[in-house]
Amino acid sequence: MTNAINACADKGCTTPVTLHAGWTDPHRRLRVLVHDQAPGLPALRTATPDEEHGRGMHLISTGSAAWGICTHGPSGGKATWFELGEH
Repeated sequence: MTNAINACADKGCTTPVTLHAGWTDPHRRLRVLVHDQAPGLPALRTATPDEEHGRGMHLISTGSAAWGICTHGPSGGKATWFELGEH
């Protein structure tokens, strides 16, 4: 959520960042989706120990059962999603 808010603030987005969460069938994983209109895609990278930023996608990739980025849909922008629960 913080990555999306910061990206939108930096790029001058006027639409809100949205968060959706729900259980997948059969209710074993919680799927969280964050949507924003900022141009560009988030990147998975390795931050140096003294950097204040750059760890968001790494945390998502290592702490979730599944994750991804979608760029399709009626409103444009992108959605970053992840699932928590059984692997």
